[in-house]
Amino acid sequence: MKRLMAMAALAASAVLVLAQPAAASWEQETTPVPSGSQWQFSAVSCTTTSSCMAVGTVDSTLLAESRSTSGWSIVSIPDPSGAQLSGISCTGSVCEAVGQFNNGGTTQTLAEMWNGSSWSVQSTPNPGGATSSQLSGVFCKSASVCEAVGQSSNGSATQTLAEAWNGSSWTIQSTPNASGQTSSQLNGVTCPKTTVCEAVGNSNTGPNFATLAEVWNGSAWTIQSTPNGPGGKAVNELNGVSCFVMTQCTATGDGFAERWNGTSWALQTIASAHGNTPANLNRVWCTASAFCIAVGSFFDKEAIEQAVSEFWNGTKWRLLGTPINTVFDSSGLSDVSCTFATACIGVGFYHDPVDGNRTLAENWTLRWLQQAPAIPPPAIASSLGSVSCPTGGEFAVSFCAAVGGDEESGSVFNAIVETWNGNAWALGNVPNASNTSLNGVSCTGAKACTAVGEVLSGGSVVTLALRWNGTNWTAQSTPNPAGAASSFLTGVSCPTAKACTAIGFWKDGSGNQTPFAEQWNGTTWALHTVPSASGNSLSQLNGVSCTAANACEATGSDNTGTWADAWNGTKWTLQTTPTPAGGRNAFLSGVSCTTATACTAVGSYVNSTPKGVPLAERWNRTNWTAQTPAVPTGAASGLLGVSCNTQAPGCWATGFVTKGSTTLAVTEGWNGTTWSVHQIDQPANVTRESLGSVSCPSVTGCMSVGFYDTSGGAENPLGEELS
Repeated sequence: MKRLMAMAALAASAVLVLAQPAAASWEQETTPVPSGSQWQFSAVSCTTTSSCMAVGTVDSTLLAESRSTSGWSIVSIPDPSGAQLSGISCTGSVCEAVGQFNNGGTTQTLAEMWNGSSWSVQSTPNPGGATSSQLSGVFCKSASVCEAVGQSSNGSATQTLAEAWNGSSWTIQSTPNASGQTSSQLNGVTCPKTTVCEAVGNSNTGPNFATLAEVWNGSAWTIQSTPNGPGGKAVNELNGVSCFVMTQCTATGDGFAERWNGTSWALQTIASAHGNTPANLNRVWCTASAFCIAVGSFFDKEAIEQAVSEFWNGTKWRLLGTPINTVFDSSGLSDVSCTFATACIGVGFYHDPVDGNRTLAENWTLRWLQQAPAIPPPAIASSLGSVSCPTGGEFAVSFCAAVGGDEESGSVFNAIVETWNGNAWALGNVPNASNTSLNGVSCTGAKACTAVGEVLSGGSVVTLALRWNGTNWTAQSTPNPAGAASSFLTGVSCPTAKACTAIGFWKDGSGNQTPFAEQWNGTTWALHTVPSASGNSLSQLNGVSCTAANACEATGSDNTGTWADAWNGTKWTLQTTPTPAGGRNAFLSGVSCTTATACTAVGSYVNSTPKGVPLAERWNRTNWTAQTPAVPTGAASGLLGVSCNTQAPGCWATGFVTKGSTTLAVTEGWNGTTWSVHQIDQPANVTRESLGSVSCPSVTGCMSVGFYDTSGGAENPLGEELS
């Protein structure tokens, strides 16, 4: 009996990617040399992991550079007299950059728009009577909805300034100023919703500077109460702000940070840089409640400015290394932009002691690194098909269970189980492993896992379930559908230790396939009938995800297309799933739900070329809609497994792509807006490789499993950890 026989319909193929260095860290990127003597970046915005736009200056003129998969390149940008750009925000192919320029001796606001191919200056208003006006930060929800903030001065007082872009023009919004202030300004802004924005800055109400925060509710700006920095600082200023949602905002400043919980702002202690005073954090970006990256600079013991980065893990701030691979005596990071909880770009400058200021671009990325599973001693070939990781910490996965199968000499096929302890994989003992296949596993803790599959017993293939208690795997009694010639369990999901749902299909004597489900209530397994598209004889369920005992989504396929089934605690209900226009032979292989109304399913289909391409679909409580995964260059590609995290609007999917005669594994990340391909650490001399399952217990920690083989070599289990 072939292992993973229930999934035999899946083509095994995977993206040509390069191996990455072995740690989560900042890495300096090469930027082009413009015509000038001094240049640096002031702001950056990224829409995908490989698409960014940065602005800055070269000598006394504007500088713009774009980042793509091939690196950074200089982009021509209009340059009004005395212009500076302090903020930038991009959505899709459109960017808005804001700052100031010199208009006949008067400093006035400046906005420039990138339309995907060129930059152009936009008309921006200035407050009446202002002798100086500038915009310091900008945030765009779309190409036609942007918010910019800054300050204006009438010669005697400096006041806050906010302007809104509606797709055709910029207009000034009324903003309050602190009572009794002589100067107020807004430095940074973020908009978690189209009609909700948060802006931060400072105000001067006497000899000292106080923090300032203002919120926009769609019709008016109002001041929020904010604490000042610790230790009775004379200068208290907030430079940047980022909101994961409106009830979770983080602002950073000179030596401290603050957190908004939907009701009030509270001080946070940031890490001290190398034993010195806390850093000045210029900008911050949060992609999850437990993930923020802030950048800035600090002064070392020799009073030399040095670039710094700090990471918020939901509990505390800690330093991240920011190495610069060039001789320098000072440096700083002015802005950061993250497209995923694992991918950020920071920009600023470093000072070359011989040549002067140079642009600095740093890339912070969590990487997929090999974690080789154990190979069963007698096996001539082995692979892993499913993984479940219930626990994980910062940049690490602490426990996983994975299941699969091996082939021994004499064509004997056995199930295998492995557990990950945070450092290494270890083989477990499978009861009566001979002629057994394990296809799915789900864990609620390090001592509670359920694995499902099938076993050859008495000449018939019957369902199988195993239970892990932290020490041993033991078999559970499972029913089989009446009239089944053979029965297969292909996947399982356990929202609690006493509630599991397994799915699969059974065959009759003529080879017709019918989907079914089984549920574990803590004591016994019980059969459930599951509907499928009518008139199809090759129906099967491939993936299942449950957020509660009474809330599950299962994905299936047959000889005509795909469908989904929803469990509400009483019955299963058939749901329609779309196939992209012109597509055929669609297959949904995996599904992951963060709530009962938010699920992502992945698979593949054949387009009109014809060519196999990845498929992703999203459930939103009402219907399934097709997403557009990234399509790697290759003859065919597909996605097999997916895991979405409850802490962030992100998912990881794994699969394959064919490249010539080679099939390689691929991972794709969903950041809440787009899918993008990510690099993995490849085994040497791979000729065939695939990642069939992925599990992400935290925003910054995932494990994926599959198989690979080399030219003339045997099939081996493959493990890749995001760390």
